[in-house]
Amino acid sequence: MKKIGWIAISLIGAALIVWWLASIGTEEFSEAPSQMSQEIKEAVDGMTDYTVLVYMNGSDLESDYDEESGEYSGAATTDILEMTEGLTSDRVHLVLETGGTKGWANEQVSSEENQRWIVENGKLVLVESLGAKNMGASDTLTDFVTWGVENYPADKYALVFWNHGGGAVLGFGADELFDNDSLTLDEIEAGLSKAYEQSETQLELIGFDACLMATVETAYKLSPYGRYMIASEELEPGHGWNYQAIMTALSSESSMDGSQLGRIIADSYKLHAEEYEQDMSITLSVMDMSKMASVVQALENFVEEAHSDIAVNSKNFYSFANSRSRAEDYGSASAHGGTTDMVDLMALVRNVSDTYPASAQALESALKEAVVYNLNSVGRPAASGLSIYFPHKDKENFTENLKSYSTIGFSDIYTDFLHTYVERLQGNSAKVELVDNSDFTFSYNDNEDESAPYQVYVNPDDMERIEQIYAVVAMLVEGSDSEMLYLGYDHYVDVDWEKGILSDDFTGEWLMWDENFVTLDLISQGEDYIRYGIPVKLNGQEMDVLVHYDIESDQFEVLGAWKGISEETGMPDKNLIKLKQGDEIIPQFYYYDEATDEDGYIDGDPFTVGDGIDLAYGSLPDGSYLYGFSLTDYSGNETLTDFVEIVLEE
Repeated sequence: MKKIGWIAISLIGAALIVWWLASIGTEEFSEAPSQMSQEIKEAVDGMTDYTVLVYMNGSDLESDYDEESGEYSGAATTDILEMTEGLTSDRVHLVLETGGTKGWANEQVSSEENQRWIVENGKLVLVESLGAKNMGASDTLTDFVTWGVENYPADKYALVFWNHGGGAVLGFGADELFDNDSLTLDEIEAGLSKAYEQSETQLELIGFDACLMATVETAYKLSPYGRYMIASEELEPGHGWNYQAIMTALSSESSMDGSQLGRIIADSYKLHAEEYEQDMSITLSVMDMSKMASVVQALENFVEEAHSDIAVNSKNFYSFANSRSRAEDYGSASAHGGTTDMVDLMALVRNVSDTYPASAQALESALKEAVVYNLNSVGRPAASGLSIYFPHKDKENFTENLKSYSTIGFSDIYTDFLHTYVERLQGNSAKVELVDNSDFTFSYNDNEDESAPYQVYVNPDDMERIEQIYAVVAMLVEGSDSEMLYLGYDHYVDVDWEKGILSDDFTGEWLMWDENFVTLDLISQGEDYIRYGIPVKLNGQEMDVLVHYDIESDQFEVLGAWKGISEETGMPDKNLIKLKQGDEIIPQFYYYDEATDEDGYIDGDPFTVGDGIDLAYGSLPDGSYLYGFSLTDYSGNETLTDFVEIVLEE
């Protein structure tokens, strides 16, 4: 036994010498294949506590090219460098498969084919080239995981999915070389299932360095193949995880389990976001996968109780729809971008707990058991760790999205419930009934005491189906008597929900950005905050500037600019762009031509971002404006009240 031990030590020493010699004179990236004999390799493997497998689909996150700077985005390259700097222990293997992008920001990784790499002595070393493989295909995932486990055995394995994420419907990744093909949840499950059959190895941690993948569906579908999962409910900033901190921590304490590693990832991610000043809207959570079956069982019990209620009783349906509307959801924009309809499940359940106390409490308890660590933020205070697909906003794509959702193999009971909910949402095309108030006269004066409030009366029976009520300020386009330009929508409306009375004392003020008026669209709201979107062109590109409004402090804060869901990739953009001094802002305003029934967005007057961003209410310029209310019901029907003319002058 002692003789065998000395042989192993000698082999390990020889391996370390080989590694040291190989590293002399190399750059941080190396294309030379790793040449280690199987005998030496097996001896070194005996030391290994962790093998971290990174499925790195570079896509546009790597290949986006800036003509002005002449540089690629290089997000994948940046993270690879973080990995090489952080790994310092021979008890941890770090293995990558790269692919899926039209161009890399470094000269070593090929955009023509998939390649496999290992990090050795602070260098990225090429192990093998595979030819072009679709990273949106389950077999590609299977081959990588199986190969990694077989060639780099360890006590524990972590698998990281690196790229875009789109939630339960859209899945993960977009391979630029294969028509932006993605891995849907059933394809990820199929890939990991085959890898499990071949390797007979359960992963310690499955992680998504991607947007919107902390879903009940993802965790449940992948639960047989991993002990823990870490992912984000909301969009992730472009910088993603802090791999240097993660690998440094794992190198120092390589015996940690998946839960501990997940906490390291989450905590370092928060610090990373703070460094980049992108911490206002972050989320990240760690799930115990063994608890997901209980979550889904409790979910099915909950929706079975609610299903019969919403199917036959309008009052119960509108009550449930109101709860869904008020729950925190993720990946939503306003004018530009769309929505993914992913909602925090805990927030939704708590909103209906009075109606379904027993089943709601059981589901809440199951969720608390499953989420072992949770990170949320000021802009996402209700994020409790797990979201779920619940169609409510993206009405244009309900049919297509539900069809896709039905194929991922999640709960039939829950899917049937969603079909009933959507049928009810789409089943009412009638607009809200306004009661004649022709005897009422509206007047405006700078002296609020002399102003009569603008009031509208709604049939009280229709109030239960109203989702949102906004004050609307518009103006007629010069030279037209039918084309209206909307300055925007505001939530400040006094509503008597029992009597159906809407009123507002309009003061001639509107939200200004550095004294430039902009459109303000409500995206979502909680008890203490409202999230708005301001449609703009930022340096020539259409985006939504996302704004967090704190109700208690009456303060606005800009979170960043978001491109929304890409028409090219079908995935939500991962980058929340920080605005900087000198950026050009062209506010965009919605217009509608009553004579032709045409609508769209037109540009306002451009302005430049200063050294700070001042969002505050200020007086509109002198002129003639139109003022009214917009009432939107749960079916998406908008009812506009008659507009009254307001003339503002000093």
